[in-house]
Amino acid sequence: MAINQYKKWIRHKLNNRNIISGLRFTTTWRCNSQCTTCSIWKMDESNDLTVEEINNFSKSKYFSKTSYITLSGGEPTLRNDLPELVTVLHKNIPSAGLNLTTNGINPDRTKRMLCEIKNKNPDLRIDLVGLSLNGPKEIHDKTRGIPNNYEKVLETYDRIKDIVPVAFSFTFCKDNVEYFDWVQNFAEQNGTYAYICWTVMNQRFQVSDEDLLFWKPGMEKVLLKHVEKVYKNKGFLYNLMFLPHYVSSSFLYDSIINRRVMPCYAGRQIVHVDPEGNIYPCNFKLSPDRILGNLRENSFDKIWESMPQYILNEIDAKTCMYPNGLCGDSDILPSIKGNPPQLIKWYLNKYIKQEELICVNK
Repeated sequence: MAINQYKKWIRHKLNNRNIISGLRFTTTWRCNSQCTTCSIWKMDESNDLTVEEINNFSKSKYFSKTSYITLSGGEPTLRNDLPELVTVLHKNIPSAGLNLTTNGINPDRTKRMLCEIKNKNPDLRIDLVGLSLNGPKEIHDKTRGIPNNYEKVLETYDRIKDIVPVAFSFTFCKDNVEYFDWVQNFAEQNGTYAYICWTVMNQRFQVSDEDLLFWKPGMEKVLLKHVEKVYKNKGFLYNLMFLPHYVSSSFLYDSIINRRVMPCYAGRQIVHVDPEGNIYPCNFKLSPDRILGNLRENSFDKIWESMPQYILNEIDAKTCMYPNGLCGDSDILPSIKGNPPQLIKWYLNKYIKQEELICVNK
């Protein structure tokens, strides 16, 4: 694993864009939640890529060694052809593990689809199904905008926990920040864990400054406690040699708390495909000037090979990272893991100064 991370770093230093490590595919803009921090459900009906169109673009040579695919939405399970969609992606990109996010509103449908996906693709590595949970019933239903959503999430968890790896995805907002501990404890009591789904500002969301809690006093303690709970500290030498989740996640949160720029491989080793075939470098800045091309007009290879230099320059300069919020971790965390020298430098500096891994810089 450590060798692979150095390979990614070397490719990045050499500006080698021939291997895409991570593909994020937003399967549809349709959603049956009405979250207070999201406006996807207000969007017009999306003209989703067909399975055949997905089959065509995923045959690209640039996906020959892709290590992970993340399927998100909207709500992925609203696509009746989700099992077929996964099947063609796995056929064309067999090296990739699958991550999928769902709101858990329809337990029967979710279980049926996951069982069908596994039956059709017995050798597919499913890394994680992220199930949204924002707090106890009153808080979850309020922030998700759907009555009785909470009970549906718990039922979904019970139905799929023995089928696929599943964890709870917690989205911070002004109404639930004090319930993160509750969700973590609930997850642990039920045999899994909770992770953070970042509240960000971009064209998909309706986030206010009140929801951007990460820079408020005390959040560094919340995030440090989370890392210590989920990712065990295995000791200085082990952490330095293998740079486990304990180190990379701490680097991410410490950098966010202090608004420090982070390595980002979007546009070089990471790509985002939206439901209608628009190609973006990442999943978080979705402005029109970041559209690289559309799969209904050109092949993926042609779009990837004609990446505008000004976009790569923007990503290198990190001017897109904190425009009026923060960049999320679905693209940043894999980039951090693929940059061992920066992680080692940061971790050694913390060790020498005897600082907490996540703390506010004085």
